[in-house]
Amino acid sequence: MRKFLLTGFVLISLACFAANYGIYHDSTPGRNTAILISNLSDEDAYFRTIVYDSEGKDLWKDTYKSKPYETVLIDLSQKIPQSDKSWGLILIQCDQLLYISALYSDGEMLFTRNHVIEPVQVSSDAKYYWYGVNYTNFGNAETAFALLNTSNKSSDLYLWVYDYTGSVIKELSGSIAPKGAAYVDLAKEVSAQTSGVVDIRSTQPIVIGVEYYQSGQIWIIENIVDWYTTTSW
Repeated sequence: MRKFLLTGFVLISLACFAANYGIYHDSTPGRNTAILISNLSDEDAYFRTIVYDSEGKDLWKDTYKSKPYETVLIDLSQKIPQSDKSWGLILIQCDQLLYISALYSDGEMLFTRNHVIEPVQVSSDAKYYWYGVNYTNFGNAETAFALLNTSNKSSDLYLWVYDYTGSVIKELSGSIAPKGAAYVDLAKEVSAQTSGVVDIRSTQPIVIGVEYYQSGQIWIIENIVDWYTTTSW
């Protein structure tokens, strides 16, 4: 079972891999993630893909060369074993513009597809990075999300869960290891039948994989790679 884990990575030449694209993968038993990586430049692109587990340990990595506008398919079911810890961050490092599409499967069925078109943004002035997640925990709808630390440093997080009236109904906090992940199931954290927004403050840039469920079945995953603001205080 995934828990709110608030518990690797070899530095490579920034001259070769200037930007980090981050995306959520779920390779737990019965689930699979595949990614399509498209080179949107007029030049050859060299990119490295690193897949981490929920504790921040790298499960697999490889370096690719793609021609202009070529697309590379990486099916994680062919690269890493399924396990309860096989979920977390995929980091794709490249100095060219990339378009990344993630395909999520449950059993044999593809149930959703999501897109990442910009790298993780780092601000030298930021003490805190701020993110928002819209949620619905009402009727048969439930929301959960994975918080993925893209940094080489531990990230301290604080979460405020607001209902639709703007009232804080839950606060959570903790730390995530470098390249590690934490999982928050709002149906277990919030007893109220409501909807609203989760305001998230992080000391490092993160990626958020948001899972929306209907009648106990997952139906869509969205990747949030942008912070809505940063603060220096």
